[in-house]
Amino acid sequence: MPHRPIVVLEPHVANRIAAGEVIERPASAVKELVENSLDAGARRVEVEIRGGGKEYIRVTDDGHGIPPAEVPLAFERHATSKIASADDLFAVATLGFRGEALPSIAAVAEVEMRTRPREHLEGTQYVIVAGVPQGLGPVGAPVGTTVIVRRLFFNTPARYKFLRTDTTEKRYVADVVARLAMARPDVAFRLLADGRELLATPGDGRLSSVLAAVYGQAVVRDMLPLEYEAEAIGVLGLVGKPGLHHGTRERIAVFLNGRWIQSNAIARAIENGYDTLLPPRRFPAAAVHLTIDPRSVDVNVHPAKAEVRFRDDGVVFRTVLRAVRQALLSANLVGGLGVPRPAAGPYAYGGERPDAGHGERTDAAVRPPEQSGLPLPGPGAVPGTRLAASRYDFHPRESIAPDVESAPLVAAAREVAASSAWSRKAVAGEGKNGGIPSDGLTRSGDQGQAASNADARQALREMTVLGQLHRTYILGETPAGLWIVDQHVAHERILYEQFLRAAACGRADVQQLMIPITITLSPAQAGLAEFHQETLERLGFVLEPFGGRTYLLRGVPVPFAAHDAADIQRVLEDVLAAGESEGGWRPHEVCAQLACRAAIKAGQVLNERQMRQLLEELSQADNPFACPHGRPIVIEVAKSELARRFGRH
Repeated sequence: MPHRPIVVLEPHVANRIAAGEVIERPASAVKELVENSLDAGARRVEVEIRGGGKEYIRVTDDGHGIPPAEVPLAFERHATSKIASADDLFAVATLGFRGEALPSIAAVAEVEMRTRPREHLEGTQYVIVAGVPQGLGPVGAPVGTTVIVRRLFFNTPARYKFLRTDTTEKRYVADVVARLAMARPDVAFRLLADGRELLATPGDGRLSSVLAAVYGQAVVRDMLPLEYEAEAIGVLGLVGKPGLHHGTRERIAVFLNGRWIQSNAIARAIENGYDTLLPPRRFPAAAVHLTIDPRSVDVNVHPAKAEVRFRDDGVVFRTVLRAVRQALLSANLVGGLGVPRPAAGPYAYGGERPDAGHGERTDAAVRPPEQSGLPLPGPGAVPGTRLAASRYDFHPRESIAPDVESAPLVAAAREVAASSAWSRKAVAGEGKNGGIPSDGLTRSGDQGQAASNADARQALREMTVLGQLHRTYILGETPAGLWIVDQHVAHERILYEQFLRAAACGRADVQQLMIPITITLSPAQAGLAEFHQETLERLGFVLEPFGGRTYLLRGVPVPFAAHDAADIQRVLEDVLAAGESEGGWRPHEVCAQLACRAAIKAGQVLNERQMRQLLEELSQADNPFACPHGRPIVIEVAKSELARRFGRH
């Protein structure tokens, strides 16, 4: 390649290059424009797109507007009203601050702005095409700002050809607007696509109202309120019950000081909060708002402002994980029958689905739900390190052991039980902020609040055992209806917690064998047995070297006392194999494996005394709702559902 001299690029070329960092597709333009509206104090925002946003985008708000003299300046690169010095970057409290959005959009599209401040009698119209001003003058306009973007990327064909179909781009725009609406439940949003309403939120300040509009009211009924504060971090929001899981993380939404962010670390903290309540490779639904001192987070990481850096990632991870665990452990998670779930998917809100064929429609636009939700803050509601006292009432709670984030859900149960009364009331929906009732039972037509976690445990202890179904399920009568308990997964949960505690503290109940079992291991297994011998003893396997690769097994965990020698050897080999896997020995996996092998099996006949004993032990478990693999233990057929089925209503 021949040598070329180094030159400074022309401004219009530099602007087009810079625009590619901020505006990747129509959804990016919508996000930037709506964030400007929110920073301008808008209470209503309307977004309209045509052709997936490639041909037409309109964002209208009722914010404070822009004075006439400042309108052209708003389209200059790095012109902004949100920060004034470099020091302001250390405490950004607005959604925008870089002064790049409007000039980036104007560099690759035809842009028209109409704006009017409240104190002015007439508005201002400004037109700019490909970064070149075309006209500025007065215009009749309501208070607020309207920005119209036409022919996006018309002068950058290389970028335009990489856009997807209109339907796909419409889906991206819908997703962005939905998440912005979740970030600001106090603002009313409306999204129109090709003349059809896709989304409408009431702007009543309740996250539940937004989620009902986005996903449907049935989904909101299956979510639990989240309210927690620790280490100067407030956590509010809604998390789905374990049964509300999906194959991707698309329904995990994280917000920081009113800003939608993308954080794999926080998403993992939310997932880890469920511990064993979810099936493998399934992900929860959650909308989680974090409130942190702006000085403790850096939002100036990427031009799109979707990524952030925390001063202490570990503290944030710990706090979110504990918040999710507290919400789950404070709720009654007994499953239910009789209420069909809505079709899963990212666009269950009213109007036409972005990927639907002609004539396909989802539910009509959703009105505000009957249940109250948690009012959530916007960016301006962050006066430092604590939540605004005028809208929230976070009380101090007892400290939690520093290693709880690395412990399983069963360990966190005791901490929740020891928490102060305010946290239990908040999670149960009894706090002053209202909240969605902590209804862990999926019922049809039941009145009143659901039983608490303690009520569910009491029901397990006091239920009238009716018998055994298919030698697999225990049937019991409770005041709420018919409870069905899977005997295998119930016993599996009990044993799992016993093994887990034994692995942690080394006090397993051991059955000493009168006649030791002689076991000859492979070279690899022998090496693992020697390396993990102390851990095996904590679990109850007492091994004694007997020369070479031969060991004497002198003791086994009590649950395996009745198993034959061949079965015990297979179990031991499976445990050793788990220690050989990538990442080393994982207590959860090993204990879950042991519990599954030792538990009562489906098809095993139990007498009434055995069934009652099993239910009593299950009621004392730290988590009596799901087995270590995420399967439900108890489901309920409510009295009202039975009455409905038999036509007694």
